[in-house]
Amino acid sequence: MAGWSKGRGAVAAAAVAGSLYLVERVSLIPAYRAITGFAPFDLQTPLSQVMIGIELGAFEERAAIGAYAAFAAVDFMLGVALAAMFTFLWMWLFEKAPTKAFTFLKRGGILMLPSYVVILDMAAKVGFYRLLQGLGGEALAETIEFCATVHRLHLAVADIRDIMAAVFVGVAAAVAAKRLRKSAAGSLQP
Repeated sequence: MAGWSKGRGAVAAAAVAGSLYLVERVSLIPAYRAITGFAPFDLQTPLSQVMIGIELGAFEERAAIGAYAAFAAVDFMLGVALAAMFTFLWMWLFEKAPTKAFTFLKRGGILMLPSYVVILDMAAKVGFYRLLQGLGGEALAETIEFCATVHRLHLAVADIRDIMAAVFVGVAAAVAAKRLRKSAAGSLQP
């Protein structure tokens, strides 16, 4: 029964994530783009220090604060829902297709990886919000550098999370196929 609840948790988290994604794409991103002329910083790849500086100079920072705050709140909740989805999915896969590698990874803390994506995303969001409030001098340059660096790191860790998820699904499918072959071979024996 515990495996079933993990599976349902992954499905529920995916449903919440899908709903939040739709709200972002249909409402919040177009609203931000209408005010600033750009997509929110969080969604831009690549995002360099120069690009951040150009964008900040191209629109009135104060006008973007409200639109960004709404986007950032929903995007943060989306990140949390995705982290829950990946964590529940991985726990379910590890339970349904146990391997020595999965046991090792679980003990090593791999289930925390989706949370690291959320933490990095939140750090970047705080920096972007500070930029929109208007900074000057050295604080502006340091915050732009921080945002660009953390944004790249966030995307890299998210890519690692996604690759690991694909690998885990592949390994679990291979384990399930092996079990099916074994059970089919066992049922053919008199």
